[in-house]
Amino acid sequence: MPTSTALVLPVPEVRETVEDAHIVLLSPFLPVAQVDDGVLAELRQFFAEVVPFPFVLGEAARFPGGTAYLPPQPVAVFRRLTHGLRQHFPEAVTTATNLETFVPHLRLSEDSATSGPVEAHAREAWLRVTDPDGTRVLATFRFGTSAA
Repeated sequence: MPTSTALVLPVPEVRETVEDAHIVLLSPFLPVAQVDDGVLAELRQFFAEVVPFPFVLGEAARFPGGTAYLPPQPVAVFRRLTHGLRQHFPEAVTTATNLETFVPHLRLSEDSATSGPVEAHAREAWLRVTDPDGTRVLATFRFGTSAA
């Protein structure tokens, strides 16, 4: 398994019933070797300008391939975040999520008992890396921490 990074929004409100509960914002992001102090500072600034926001995970749905998921509502805020990240990091766009077909979602496992609606609150984003040793959080970025 090659090493990859992703920017995700954790959803602790369903962590007890959905293992690894998160909504992908941008995946893949940059190769881990390119994630340096400058990139982390840019991400810190980007997310510091995001105001924490409430959202609702809607009723369970399925993609045509059969994967079950909960759609976040309002979806526009997730699309704006992904669009902003793509603009801020154009070097990640070549292989990243296609905005035209991107469906923000929280993936469910087949045995998940979670269904919507679930009220949640976005407060931070995570930069995660997945490699042969598993998945871990490289950095967290709190929302709304910039001086107004």
